[in-house]
Amino acid sequence: MLKEQINMNHARTNAPAALPSPGLLGRYIERTLYMLFITLPLTIVGFVLSVTLTALGFGLTPLLIGLPILKAAAYVSHLLMLADVYRTRRLMPTTANGSALPSVPFGPFTYRDMFTSSAPYVPLMYWVFKLPAAIVQFTAAVVFPLSGAAMLLTPVVYLVLDRFGIPILQDDIVFDTLFPNLEPLQRSYIGTGVGALFILIGWPIIARLTIAQAARIEALLQHTSQRTASRQQPNSQPEAGDRSSSYESPSASVPSYRPLDSADAFDPLPFEPFDPEAPAPAALSLDKEESNLDRTVARMSHLDTKPVTQ
Repeated sequence: MLKEQINMNHARTNAPAALPSPGLLGRYIERTLYMLFITLPLTIVGFVLSVTLTALGFGLTPLLIGLPILKAAAYVSHLLMLADVYRTRRLMPTTANGSALPSVPFGPFTYRDMFTSSAPYVPLMYWVFKLPAAIVQFTAAVVFPLSGAAMLLTPVVYLVLDRFGIPILQDDIVFDTLFPNLEPLQRSYIGTGVGALFILIGWPIIARLTIAQAARIEALLQHTSQRTASRQQPNSQPEAGDRSSSYESPSASVPSYRPLDSADAFDPLPFEPFDPEAPAPAALSLDKEESNLDRTVARMSHLDTKPVTQ
């Protein structure tokens, strides 16, 4: 019993085993199926929803109804972009075994960010540029792998149709010109060889298109991460509630507070107190001959109207 419990805890804490690698042929088939059945429909849905909701949101912004529509357009585009990024990352050789959803920095955004920042519209730009790339991917997948796989079955198609009395490859202009002496069944073998050639030509083309899409996604995510990090950097200036950091801290010898009932409640004056017995300055002495004061009009006080005389 104890051993079973230990095994259960060990299995619970261990990470799940990685998926086996599909190999070169398996990855080629996965990429072809992605470009045939996923990339173009998902791109059309993402493009239509992103452009429609964004245009509708901007149009209804003066009525304030467009603000939540703009926000919804940004997040819907982002969710669809995550689905496409997830599928693309699984098609790459280095991430084929990983099943975790890649981390894409996005949001949260305020209504002000919808008009002052370009970060909410990164998924919209992703679908705008993805639409022509998805058309190229779908066309390449149809022309090379799909057409090549169909031509591989040319002998089977010939045998089935010939059994029902439907002749093919008999009055073909190309075969009559190039191979006039070959039988229809032999001509079907040539179709099989051409199909294999198409599949081999499509192998590097599909791989190149997948790598180009992954590189475009990585560049977009790196740009978004840098923009998010620059927006989240603390401001070099102090905030309004923290002005004390811009000034020098008070000296340790000066107390931060002083009791009101203490004898030293007031700070000392910057000058000496008045002493009535102190000698008068030389400039105000009446005994000095060089004094520029008129002794006949000098008054001791502004209340005394009598002139001072010797």
